[in-house]
Amino acid sequence: MKKSPVNIVAPQGAHSTIVALINHIRAERKLSRVQLVVAATGREAEDLAATLHDLEPEAEILEFPSWETLPHERLSPSPETVGTRVRVLQRLSELKTEHSNHPVYVLASVRAVLQPVIAGLANHPALKLESGKNFFMPELTLKLVELAYERVDMVTKRGEFAARGGILDIFPTTAAHAVRLEFFGDELEDIREFSVTDQRSLPLGDEHKPVKEVTLYPAREIVITPSVASRAREMMHEFPNLSTMLTKIAEGMPVEGMESLAPVLCDELVPLASYLPDDTAVTILSPERATARAQSLTDTNEEFLHAAWDAAMEGATAPIDLSAGGFKSIAEFERDLGKRPLYRVSAFDSPEEGVINLGLLEIPNFTGLDMTVLQWIEDQTKHGQQVFLVAEGHGTVLRIEEQLVAKNLKAEVLQATLKKGFAAPASNLIVLTEADFYGKNSTYVSPTKRKLATKRGAAVDPLTLKAGDYVVHEVHGIGRFVELVRRRSGIGKQQHEREYLLIEYAPSKRGGSGDTLFVPTDHLDFLTRYVGGEAPVLSKLGGSDWARQKGNARKAVRKIAIDLVKLYSARMSAIGHAFGPDTAWQREMEEAFQFVETPDQLSTIEEVKRDMEKPIPMDRLLAGDVGYGKTEVAVRAAFKAIQDGKQVAVLVPTTLLVRQHTDTFIGRYAGFPVNVRSLSRFQSDKEVRETIKGLKDGTVDLVIGTHRLLMNNIEFKNLGLLVIDEEQRFGVEHKEKLKDFKMNVDVLSMSATPIPRTLELAVTGIREMSTLATPPEDRHPILTYVGGYSEKQVAAAIRRELIREGQVFFVHNRVESIDKVASQLRELIPEARIAVAHGQMPEAALEQVVVDFWERKFDVLVSTTIIETGIDIPNANTLIVDRAERFGLSQLHQIRGRVGRSRERAYAYFFYDLSKPLTDIAHDRLVTIATNNELGSGMQVALKDLEIRGAGNLLGGEQSGHIAGVGFDLYLRMIGEAVSDFKGEKQASPAELKLELPVDAHIPSTYVDSERLRLEAYHKLSAASNASNTRADLDVILEELEDRYGLAPQSVINLINVTELRQQANRLGVKDAMMLGTHARISPVELLEIEQVRLSHQYPGLKYLQSAKLLTVPLPKDSAGETLRDKEMIEWAWDLLAQVFTKKGPND
Repeated sequence: MKKSPVNIVAPQGAHSTIVALINHIRAERKLSRVQLVVAATGREAEDLAATLHDLEPEAEILEFPSWETLPHERLSPSPETVGTRVRVLQRLSELKTEHSNHPVYVLASVRAVLQPVIAGLANHPALKLESGKNFFMPELTLKLVELAYERVDMVTKRGEFAARGGILDIFPTTAAHAVRLEFFGDELEDIREFSVTDQRSLPLGDEHKPVKEVTLYPAREIVITPSVASRAREMMHEFPNLSTMLTKIAEGMPVEGMESLAPVLCDELVPLASYLPDDTAVTILSPERATARAQSLTDTNEEFLHAAWDAAMEGATAPIDLSAGGFKSIAEFERDLGKRPLYRVSAFDSPEEGVINLGLLEIPNFTGLDMTVLQWIEDQTKHGQQVFLVAEGHGTVLRIEEQLVAKNLKAEVLQATLKKGFAAPASNLIVLTEADFYGKNSTYVSPTKRKLATKRGAAVDPLTLKAGDYVVHEVHGIGRFVELVRRRSGIGKQQHEREYLLIEYAPSKRGGSGDTLFVPTDHLDFLTRYVGGEAPVLSKLGGSDWARQKGNARKAVRKIAIDLVKLYSARMSAIGHAFGPDTAWQREMEEAFQFVETPDQLSTIEEVKRDMEKPIPMDRLLAGDVGYGKTEVAVRAAFKAIQDGKQVAVLVPTTLLVRQHTDTFIGRYAGFPVNVRSLSRFQSDKEVRETIKGLKDGTVDLVIGTHRLLMNNIEFKNLGLLVIDEEQRFGVEHKEKLKDFKMNVDVLSMSATPIPRTLELAVTGIREMSTLATPPEDRHPILTYVGGYSEKQVAAAIRRELIREGQVFFVHNRVESIDKVASQLRELIPEARIAVAHGQMPEAALEQVVVDFWERKFDVLVSTTIIETGIDIPNANTLIVDRAERFGLSQLHQIRGRVGRSRERAYAYFFYDLSKPLTDIAHDRLVTIATNNELGSGMQVALKDLEIRGAGNLLGGEQSGHIAGVGFDLYLRMIGEAVSDFKGEKQASPAELKLELPVDAHIPSTYVDSERLRLEAYHKLSAASNASNTRADLDVILEELEDRYGLAPQSVINLINVTELRQQANRLGVKDAMMLGTHARISPVELLEIEQVRLSHQYPGLKYLQSAKLLTVPLPKDSAGETLRDKEMIEWAWDLLAQVFTKKGPND
C-alpha cells in the first residue's frame, strides 16, 4: 500500500538542513540512507550538492543531470551528460543489492526525474582499462565505437578517441581531462592525462596524479544493439523521410538526434523510480514550483514533438508514436514511487492535518529595510539569539570577522557552502550567509574546483590546408595548394624519400596550363594560408608583379613602424607612478573570484601587476573574446591602484557596459571600503554633480563611464589607472584626448576583437599585449541546429528558453521588415515579452531597449546584427537567426558567440528560406557552422577575418589594400622586421636554403596517418630551422611527437637531425648545400688560398670556384664502396661545414 507523503514547512534556506535531518532520522531508525532529492531546477540541485558536501563530508553525492535537449527534439544530449547519467544509474543498481553505511544523496531536477529512461541502461557495463592488463587494440577500438565514442584524428572533446599505432587517446565522458594510453604489444603499459589544447601530456604533481585505471561510460543513451539496428531497418520502409537517419542506425552508426526515437527503437522506457532501491526516501523541494515546471515542460515538449516530427511523417505508412518518451506529470512520478517514503518541503503552511511546521523563518531582505545587516545582528544577539555566519572563501570569512570585531558583535563565522540562511527562533538560532550579509551571492570557488587551471602550452593549430586553398609563398607569391606528395630523389642506392607540397601558380603563357612548384616540407615557414581578400590573383612564377606588391606593402609598413617606435620612445621617457606590492586585502578580494581562473588570466594578471609596479607608465592591450575574463583582470588592477591611494577611471563605449561593469565592480568589492560611481546618460543631474565633486576631492575611488568621462569639466584629484574597454569604438577626438591621459597614467586597454599572435610578437616591447585565448573551463559547446524556417520550431525553441527563465536573441537583418517579424512572433508566442532593436533607431532609444533586455524586462530581443559585438547578456541562451543563408561565416560565428556565456547550455538555430534554392556557398557555410560548434580548426578561417579587423584597429584601417595584396601573415611578418630595424635589432628572416642529402628524412604516414597533423609537425620543424633556433627547440618537438604518436621511427630522427644541420647552415650563411650524385656542393663559401690548401689535404678532389664562391667535395664512401647514407652522411656533412667555416692555416 502507498504511504501518505510527509509535508514539511520550511524556507528555501533550510532545504539542505532538512534533507540531512531526514537522512539522520532514518539512520537512527536503521532505515535505508539512500535519498533522492528533487529540486525545481538543475542549478538548485547543483547548489544543494555543494552544501551537502560541506554538511556531510562522508556522504556519497550523485548528481543526476537532465538532458540539455527535450525528449522529442532532434538534437542529442552531450556525451558528458550521458556519461554522468549512466554512471549514476549503474551506481543505483549496485545499491539495490548492497547496504550503504554512509548517506547517499541522489540530486536531480524536476526535468531529470520526469523523463522516462531506457530500460536496462545500467546493464551495459562500463569499460574499465587498467595499466598492466592486456587488450587487443582492434577489439578495443570496436568497443569504443559500441559505446558511441567518435573516432577522430585528434581528440578535442569528450566522447572522442584517436588511435595511432601503439597509442590510444580517449576523452572519457565523465573525466576532467583526456587520457593517453600507451601499449607495448597488447599490454597497456602507461596511462597519462593530457591537455586537449596543446595535445601534450600533463606533468605529474599535486594537480595531476599518476593514472592507474580509466572507466569509460557510454557517450549515447541508445546503445545500438542488434535489436535496435533491426528495428531501424524495419522502420526505413514505413517512414521514407527518416531513411537517412534510420539507415545509419541500422548500420550501427550513432546519429544526431536519434535519442528522440528511443520509444520506437528500444524495447521499453521506464520511470527513474524503477532504478531506485526499494527503500529509497524521496524528497521534493518546493513542490508548488515543481508542479508548475512539470506542466511547462510537458507543453513545450509536445510543441517540439510536432515541430520536429510532423514534416518527417509526410509519406509515412503509419503514424509514429513517440509519446512514451515525453515527460510524466508530478502525480505520475509520485505514483511510480510505490511504497517508498515521500517527503515534500514547502515554504507555505497548510491547514491540512499531518503538516509539520518546524517554525523556521526566512532572513529578511535588508535592501528594503531601514537597518543594516550589522544592526540586525546586534538586535538579535541582544534578544538572546545565537548567530552563525556562513561564507565560502577563507578571505571572505576574515573580512566578515573584521567587520564584526569593529562593531563589537558576537557571532560565529564558519567556512562552508550555503546559498540562503534561515532563523529558528524556538532554538534561538540564526544562520546567515554571504548573500544575506552582502546582498549578493558568494563568488568563491573552492581550491578543489580550481585545479583545472593548469598552465597550457600554445594551442595546437594544425595547418589545415585543403586542395584548392590559396597560399602565400614569401619568395614566389600567391598560389593554390594542390596536394601533399611524396617523391623519391637521387639515383640507385642514393635514393631517398621526402614529402612536398604541390603548389599551382598562374600560367607563364596566356592560355597555357598553370605552372607548379614543389615546396619541400622543411620550407613550410615560407608558406602561409592566404587570408586578405575574396579570391586573389595567382602570381606568375618568376614574374615581377609579386616583387612590386611586396615593395608597396613594405613602404606602408615602414610608416607604421616609425609611428609605433615614436610612441614607444615618448612613453619610455615619461615618469609614472610605481605601485606597491599586493596587500592582504588584494589577496582576499582575489580569492573571492567566482570562476576558475584560466591559465591566460593568471599570467595576464601577473603581467599587468608587474607593469604597474614599474615607474614607466603602463600601456597594455588585453585582447580576448567577451566572457573570457577581461573584466576580472581590470577588477584586480583597479583594486591594486585604489590600495595605493590612486583613483581609477573605466571608460566604456555604451551605457549597457556602464551598467554591467558597475554591477560587477560593486559586487566584487563588497565588504571593502571602495566608493564606485558611474557616469552616463542614465544618471540624474544631481548624481552627476556628486560624482564630479567626488572625483575632484578624492572621495570617489573608481568611476565607470562613457565618453562623458572625457569632458573638460571632469577633474581627478589623483588618477592612477585608466581602463579603456573597446578603444577602437571611440571617435578620433576622443582618442586624441586619451593620448594626453596616456602620457602619465597607467593604461589598460581591452578589446574583444582577437589580436593575431604574429602581430603581438611584431610589436613586443612597443605596445605590451596580453591575449586571453582559453575559454573558461565550464563553457559548453553550443547546440546548433540548421534547417528550413518553421514557425512551429521557432515557437518551440522560444518556449523552451522561457521554461528555464532565460531570454532569446532573434536576428532578422532587414530593418524594413523587422517590426512585421516581431508582430508575427507576438501572435505566435503571446506570453513572450518582445522588443525590437536596430541601428536606425535613435541612439538613446536603442540603448534603453538593450538595457531593459539586460534587466529582463523583455524575453525576446528581435534585432539586426548590431548584437554582433559588445553585447553580453548571460541570461540569453537561445539564438535564432532568420535567413541565415545571407550571412558570412565569420558573421554567423560572431553572432553565435552572443550565447553560451553562462553555466546554462546554449542553443543556436540557423534557419534558411525554404522557398528559395540554397547556393553552394551558403550551403557550405551553414554546414561549417553546424559542424563546428566549438572553436575548432574549421572556424580558424572565420577567426582570421576577425583578426584582420583587430589588426586594422591597431594599425589603422587604410592597410586593408596591402593586406589583400600580400596576404595577412606575410604582412605582419614585414611589420615585425620593420619595427626591429628601427629599434636597431636584427631579426632573422627565413633564408631559402637548399639542403639535399641522401637521407630518408620524413614523417611516414604509418607514424602519423592524418595529413593535417603531418603538416602541423612539418610546420613546427620548419619554424625551428632558423639560425636563432637550437637543438633544444628540436628536442621539444621530438618529445611532443613521441608523447602524441609513440616512439619515433628512424626517418623522423633523421628529419630532426637534418633540421639541426639546417639551423647550422643558416647560422653560417649557406644558401646551397647539395650532397647528391658523386659530389657535395656548398655556396657561398669564401676561402683564402691558405684555407684551400688545408681543405684539399683533408678532402682529396676538392674544387673551389672563387668567382661563384662555390665549393665541391667528393662524397665519402663506406668500406663496400657505397656512398654514405642517413646518420653517417649527416655526421659527415656536420664535419664538412665545421672544417670549411673554421679559419685555420694549412698546418693546423
